Amino acid sequence: MLIKVGEKSYEATFNAFTPIAYSRCFNEVVEGGRKRPKDIADAVSKIAGSLMTSDVPAIVPLLEIFYACIKTATPKFDTGFDEWVSSFPLDAYNLERKDGWASDVMRIVEDNFFPSATEDVEAAPAEEEGATAAKRA
Repeated sequence: MLIKVGEKSYEATFNAFTPIAYSRCFNEVVEGGRKRPKDIADAVSKIAGSLMTSDVPAIVPLLEIFYACIKTATPKFDTGFDEWVSSFPLDAYNLERKDGWASDVMRIVEDNFFPSATEDVEAAPAEEEGATAAKRA
């Protein structure tokens, strides 16, 4: 997918290598001052949490996933994360724009972490007898 930010366009791909690219690009400091690779699932969790409290996704995890998708599509992309983010025009940080990069990255996140259930699928009724019997035991 080609994602445009200002005048620049970036090829972004999400596949099995994207979580690996994410972990290679981003670290977090844990107890004792050690660094460990970040997990893309934590970024998705932060995005989901922010959407539960407001209609705007958390920008840093969204940018990190975007960057990992670029690194997946173009492993030789050698611009560092900080330099890359600093190159964005000011209006690129408006996450409410329907035609901006954030909506494209959110689509990637939704497609890969929150796939929609088809309308034909119905939830099965709970097995009440088994659950009740387990509680009594």
